[in-house]
Amino acid sequence: MTPDFRDQGPTFTAPAPKSDATTAKLPAWAHLLCGWPLVLIAIGGAIGGGLGGAAYGINIAIYKSSLPLPLKIILNILTGLAAALIWLAAAIAIQTALQKR
Repeated sequence: MTPDFRDQGPTFTAPAPKSDATTAKLPAWAHLLCGWPLVLIAIGGAIGGGLGGAAYGINIAIYKSSLPLPLKIILNILTGLAAALIWLAAAIAIQTALQKR
């Protein structure tokens, strides 16, 4: 008689399905509003691209949240402005470091 090993070992379960808030597709206008910080790529190179991409990701998360639409728009603008200010601070720091050489 051979032993039955099918009932031994770890069991794996499938992850729970994501909620509608995380799987809902955003309309094109929301992607345009979320993507405006990507303009930093044109003026900021790699640093601007990284900050613009991060701001875009944060804005997508904001739009997928259950916040009211006016608050989402305000947070979208503030997120992009924060990315631009961080880019400006980085540009000033780089220029200052280069001038000290």
